[in-house]
Amino acid sequence: MKKTKQQNNLIIERKNRKSYEELMTDETIFALANGVLGTRGHFIEGYGMYDYPQTLVNGFYNTYPYKYEENYKQFPQVGQTIVNLPDASYIKIESDDEVIDLSHAEFIELDRNLDMNQGTTFRKATYLTKHGYEFQIVEEKIVPYDINMVVSRLKVKSNNYQGKIRLTSYLRMPLEKKAHPLDPRLPYATKDLDIEQIHADHDFAYLTARTTNTSLSARVCMTHDQPLDYKVEDDEVHASMIYDLKPNIDISLTKYQLYYTDLETDDFDQAMDEDLKNLRKFEDYVETETIIRKDFWSKSDIQVDDTRIEQALHFNIYQLNLSGGVQPSTSIAAKGITGEGYEGHYFWDTEIYLLPFFILTQPQKAKNLLMYRYQTLHHARLEAKNLGGTRGAKIPWRTINGKEASPYYPAGSAQIHINSDIAFAIKSYFEATNDLEFMTDYGAEILLETAIFLLDYGHFQNQSFHLNSVTGPDEYSAIVDNNYYTNRMAKAHFEYTYDFITEHKDSLNALLERIDITNNDLELMKKAAKQMTLLVNQESNVIKQDASFMSKKELDIEGIPKQNFPLLLNYHPLYIYKHQVLKQADTMIALVLLDEHDKTLYQNTFEYYLKRTTHDSSLSKCIYGIAAYHLGHHELGYKYFKAVTEFDLMDVKKFTRYGLHVANLGGSYLMLIYGLFGIRMNKILLINPAYQTEIKKAKTTILYQGVSIDLSLNQQKINIKTNAPLTVMIYGQKVIIDQEHEFEMISF
Repeated sequence: MKKTKQQNNLIIERKNRKSYEELMTDETIFALANGVLGTRGHFIEGYGMYDYPQTLVNGFYNTYPYKYEENYKQFPQVGQTIVNLPDASYIKIESDDEVIDLSHAEFIELDRNLDMNQGTTFRKATYLTKHGYEFQIVEEKIVPYDINMVVSRLKVKSNNYQGKIRLTSYLRMPLEKKAHPLDPRLPYATKDLDIEQIHADHDFAYLTARTTNTSLSARVCMTHDQPLDYKVEDDEVHASMIYDLKPNIDISLTKYQLYYTDLETDDFDQAMDEDLKNLRKFEDYVETETIIRKDFWSKSDIQVDDTRIEQALHFNIYQLNLSGGVQPSTSIAAKGITGEGYEGHYFWDTEIYLLPFFILTQPQKAKNLLMYRYQTLHHARLEAKNLGGTRGAKIPWRTINGKEASPYYPAGSAQIHINSDIAFAIKSYFEATNDLEFMTDYGAEILLETAIFLLDYGHFQNQSFHLNSVTGPDEYSAIVDNNYYTNRMAKAHFEYTYDFITEHKDSLNALLERIDITNNDLELMKKAAKQMTLLVNQESNVIKQDASFMSKKELDIEGIPKQNFPLLLNYHPLYIYKHQVLKQADTMIALVLLDEHDKTLYQNTFEYYLKRTTHDSSLSKCIYGIAAYHLGHHELGYKYFKAVTEFDLMDVKKFTRYGLHVANLGGSYLMLIYGLFGIRMNKILLINPAYQTEIKKAKTTILYQGVSIDLSLNQQKINIKTNAPLTVMIYGQKVIIDQEHEFEMISF
């Protein structure tokens, strides 16, 4: 059946990207996942050298000891890292003693695609052997949404070879991880698994391994759609078969790779037996996944008259959707499940950059992600005490298991704003869903515990509340006093916590008693919010990022050689800290999230910090882009919109090979929702579309307070359709939308 234009836009195609750098990047682009299991786009026949296939389970981790020359017991003593699972991806292809892969044969041609209509990847590679035989290798792959399995279908064909072909399917321990000692964004080369059990039966085989320090077990099982000869050889299983290949007639083999871990499976044997009984043909999985994706796109589709932006947005939200949120025991890692970058850690990215997509399209996933913070709150309480606090909870800056894992506290533990980031996400979720049960059972406790820590961390002086020795989102300014973002978000945190608890106090008395929160505590939160220190340079009418930033030496960013970015890899932290230079948006995030309205202050602050920002972080340009739209700089907004949406597809920072920049995926959605359509989540949904001329048509669907809302832009008009009456605020005017409402965009 011929695909529609919209369906074709859901297919990412690449041709003849054969260099090592391109292959590594495309391993990320063609990664498949289901929110729990993720596998990269490695060749099924391998490369023959520098092979490092990766299949990961979200939250399956190991620890390793940190080494400090000057150690303190309050520092994290162990690191946490996501673990590459035993490898079942490889099938060795041989003809006449010739191995067919890119190291042993000439790599002639390569075509591949990701079909987001059905959840598959397709790859066709053409090789020319030393004996002059041409082989065509076709690999199709799918990861079903409801089972942790990779299904790969291999086809081998030749137009000029007739003879024997041996296929040997492997199950083995993961290959050796490469070390990256001078890049803190990349994992250490650690040995994380010991083999526990290996078994080969007549039609399947499995390998069970256990992490060296966390004692978590994983089992990987492989089987095929045809009878193969399974043998255990050392610590590997080889399943082989010899075929007679005739010219222009392909041979086919489907491989099933089943993954089980302690995190989601109690009995490996039982689960494996059940799954093996219920295996289906490759086409059957495609049919099921197509239905699932049709439902996803019906709730999340985005249409933009700029084809490149539209396709990139499709890719971004598609991959974001598959990165997590499936179960409340895990969050979403900085690289999702597409690579080992940042060691599989969860950061504030989830709540600020990713959660809005889920809140507005799949609120159950948003709830699951917030529940992860609740389920690990006990670790956050211990971390609060570790930092010298007497009460409350300090959310870890980077973690997998809920414990702090950042060894460099100036850019880690000092980022106490993460407490208010989680509070902001809880507020947004509640206002978009009216899920009072979540708030009374879980959300209120997180709000209170994180707020009381901030109250304890700060202090009152001269009728002002101060939060000192903190680091804001900009990690190029560390351990500062009264960081604006930290303080402004804490102010909103205190205000909302006070208001919510006061309004629902009758149903929360037991909670208040259990965690020992008094009326005096609530009044102190109210007072701290009212007296919060928010610094502004009165002479220039610019918000001060912190108490010292504007007194630092200027840095000529334009004069720095391109190869010296990111600065964190090329300059000592003290050199960076003493200059007026930002890694990413800081103050501007508060202005964007809280939708500040003093335009002159907003404009002056925007201009001041934009010229001092390196955008070394992928979390940066989306914020400046949204602000640009808000301020009427639509040309710059559009420029940043394109840059953000294409960040990974175009490998802008030459770092995509280590995994997708998941916060940036979410950031591209924010540019559409917060920027173009001007959405803000409140008790009443705020809609303030940006006046711009570059994008003539755009359309998307969101869910708010149980009402489905179709938003569409056509020239300078905005049309809103709902399936039930809903009160919204459009450009400051309250409007009750009953089915449909249209209005003109206003120039700011």
